[in-house]
Amino acid sequence: MPELPELEVMREVLSDRVTGREIANVRVLHPEILKTVDPPVARLVGETFRCVSRRGKHLVLTCADDLHLVMHLMLAGRLVLSREPAKATKATALLVSFADGGDLRVIENTKVRRAGVFVVNAPGDVRRVAEQGVEPLSEAFTPEWLAATVAGARRQLKTLLTDQRTIAGIGSAYADEIAFVAGLSPLRYVSTLSSEEVKRLHGAVGDVLQEAIEAIRLQSDGAQIGDHDRGFARVYKQTGRPCVRCGTPIAEIRYAEKRTYYCPKCQTGDKLLRDRRSWLTR
Repeated sequence: MPELPELEVMREVLSDRVTGREIANVRVLHPEILKTVDPPVARLVGETFRCVSRRGKHLVLTCADDLHLVMHLMLAGRLVLSREPAKATKATALLVSFADGGDLRVIENTKVRRAGVFVVNAPGDVRRVAEQGVEPLSEAFTPEWLAATVAGARRQLKTLLTDQRTIAGIGSAYADEIAFVAGLSPLRYVSTLSSEEVKRLHGAVGDVLQEAIEAIRLQSDGAQIGDHDRGFARVYKQTGRPCVRCGTPIAEIRYAEKRTYYCPKCQTGDKLLRDRRSWLTR
């Protein structure tokens, strides 16, 4: 699933490639992707994209003060920018054609389609946008705010980092990376963090996200947006590979469809976290 770094690069590319372009037509090829009915999607035709912004894991393409196209790509959604008109593939869920040629496509090549597109008067009309927490790269995300947020909170670190109503834009992959850089167990209860550990965590959030944005920028070709390699990851999907710090094999735990990656030596004091897969087989 695209997370804040991928979406921030998407925002940059879209800002450069679609801002100021007039919309000639909008085709909804997978009806389930459109989550709103008023304003109608046809209202976009003849409008011009004025700017592109991001709120958490949502992209907001603004045509007017009272007209916005909001996208949430979920697990498998991708954006493709075409310079020349071409036939829509079966995976094309939404196609926005421009008056000057070319188009923007939402591609979802999966049987279970979860991506969502909203045409709204205000971004906050999308409930999940309205509920978003603090942006972790904003001035509001301070060590003091983080200390106050974790104080007395009986929540595990990864749960806190991935709660969009608390911190916007971080998902499972970057939560694992942040926990590793901070040297903290992803299952640690945040109420037990010392002031020094909170400062370390705050620094890790900014460092991991900024480094990822820079790495993804280098991969972006400006055409297919969001299909990036996270080969720069230290622990995410690195099971069995040596830790970049200590050489200990990276470990993995699973529960349902969720996976967590960590270094047993750097993060959990040489202890393996209990893998809840064993619970499911009893």
